[in-house]
Amino acid sequence: MSKTIQRTVLKPEQILDGAPMQQLHGGVRDLKLVYPETGLNAQTLCMGVVEIEPGHASPMHRHNCEEVYYVLSGEGVLDIEDEQGVMESHALIAGGCSLQRPNRTHRVRSVGGEALRLVVVGGVMLVPLLPTWPTVSPYEVFEGNSQNA
Repeated sequence: MSKTIQRTVLKPEQILDGAPMQQLHGGVRDLKLVYPETGLNAQTLCMGVVEIEPGHASPMHRHNCEEVYYVLSGEGVLDIEDEQGVMESHALIAGGCSLQRPNRTHRVRSVGGEALRLVVVGGVMLVPLLPTWPTVSPYEVFEGNSQNA
């Protein structure tokens, strides 16, 4: 029986590439930090860094947990459903943050001259899914070419 690695600290060389928002064309990179695969397997949250090149966007998606973005650098726009299901757009700037509530379809677009870099913290999407969730993954991706969702 193999033993699962349980780390307390993750070094830069231990960060894994290819979390669910990563796109095959390279315009969106999704890095795994606090994920079971890295050995930082928290029980109630996960954390990563998403880098979106200018003119690119994460795919439109939703998930069954809360999610927070903290903007490290760049400029972006968060397109997200409001409580009536109507899409709204919100500016994202360095030093700002956003809260995406569960099951709200959303995406982030990079609109500045440099890559948009976000720290992404998600809730309980790594624990067993709600029985009513429509897919086997906690992500329901509606566009793009994510291979890991």
